[in-house]
Amino acid sequence: MSGNSTVSGVPSASIVASATFNTLILLLTLVGNSFVCFSVYYFPRLRKPTNYLIVSLAVSDLLVGAFSLPFRIAQTVNGERFPESLGHAGCRLWIWIDMLCCAASIFNLVSISIERLMAVKWPLRHRTEMTSKRAFLMILLVWISALLVASPVFVNWSGREIVVIAPQCSVVSRTYVTIVAFAGFFVPLAILLCNYACILKTAIGRARQVQKDKDANAVSFTSKRGTNKADTTETPATRSKDISIGINRCVDPLADSHRPTKSTRLQSMIQLKATKTIAIVLGVFIFSWFPFFVIFLTLNYCRDCFSPTRVPTQLRTAIVVTFVYVLPVSNSAVNPIIYTCFNETFRSAFVQIFKKITRKSDAV
Repeated sequence: MSGNSTVSGVPSASIVASATFNTLILLLTLVGNSFVCFSVYYFPRLRKPTNYLIVSLAVSDLLVGAFSLPFRIAQTVNGERFPESLGHAGCRLWIWIDMLCCAASIFNLVSISIERLMAVKWPLRHRTEMTSKRAFLMILLVWISALLVASPVFVNWSGREIVVIAPQCSVVSRTYVTIVAFAGFFVPLAILLCNYACILKTAIGRARQVQKDKDANAVSFTSKRGTNKADTTETPATRSKDISIGINRCVDPLADSHRPTKSTRLQSMIQLKATKTIAIVLGVFIFSWFPFFVIFLTLNYCRDCFSPTRVPTQLRTAIVVTFVYVLPVSNSAVNPIIYTCFNETFRSAFVQIFKKITRKSDAV
């Protein structure tokens, strides 16, 4: 097949490159996210509420690899035209799966951010109140919300068909696009950013408190070395003062409860370290999907905004390929890579699963 040949007006080389890329992403998505699910299932130390939410996120990515990417590959192989044999039903199903998985992904990230905020801001309370049952309830709410956001694709808005298959599978309803974009992305994104802003504020406060404790300990150590025994002799007055303070604390044990204890600060720092990986996942998700939804909305309200008279053809192609065809698709495969690079526990679990698989294959 020469580089100059075309299929439906699209160069064959582009078709091969696009199909190969999507197939590679499909395999990485299925394998990587399966590892995430198996890790939490097989290793008891990973069975925590946070990781159950991460499994739910992995399931949404698995659905992209299992059901959405095959449609994309079929359209690519068909010269970037949706196969007529799949019809409107197939196109509608593809759009529904895409919207369902995208909404589920960001709703899962919202639920994770809420859980992380509790863990960092109220670590001791989080340990007792954030149970597995509540995590599963959050997961249930996530998927119900995602279904509600995605399902309007089956409604004919204004009494007309909103799904078209020529030349590509797409939606032509501004109402549907606007509802999905805001309910399924922009509003949850605002909640996410607010939650992580609170986490960042708490982290800065905890770090400053830790530094103050270090400084106070250093001053205390220095003063103790410079104080002689005569200066530290206990008098009746000081002894009665200490007894008075002790009685007051016994009477009102919550007098200093508004101050974070060393145990609370330690738990917060541990939770902040675990939150770092989730924050990276969030950042990658925003980088992958935010441009897509901006373009998605722009094209529905201003079809001429990307016309050749306003945007050069090469620049338009680069924008569409990068922010429509590459980044959103790649996001489903990248999360397991992030866990491998930044989470030591998941990395160890992935290695053990890989060793078990290779041993079985060698035995066969």
